Amino acid sequence: MNAIAANDLKRHGISAVEQLLANGPVHIIKRNQLICVVLAEDEYEKLTKAAQANISVHSHTVMEWFALPSSGASSKGEIDQRLDVERNSWDKG
Repeated sequence: MNAIAANDLKRHGISAVEQLLANGPVHIIKRNQLICVVLAEDEYEKLTKAAQANISVHSHTVMEWFALPSSGASSKGEIDQRLDVERNSWDKG
């Protein structure tokens, strides 16, 4: 893992991160815990574009889902059956 301690970052500044970025994303460690990851700009743009490509036109926030009208009720058995059909289709792909 490509990492730097927060104290080292304070001492050496951004140049320490720039050197580490040559080997990929840099994890910042504070009190023995990973607190964040620094990405090179081009990697960030790739991730952002990939995320935007995966966003559906019909996506909703969690709060918007709660506000949507109910489309009907299904029994547990009906839901389980639909889930089984969907899961079985994954194995064939």
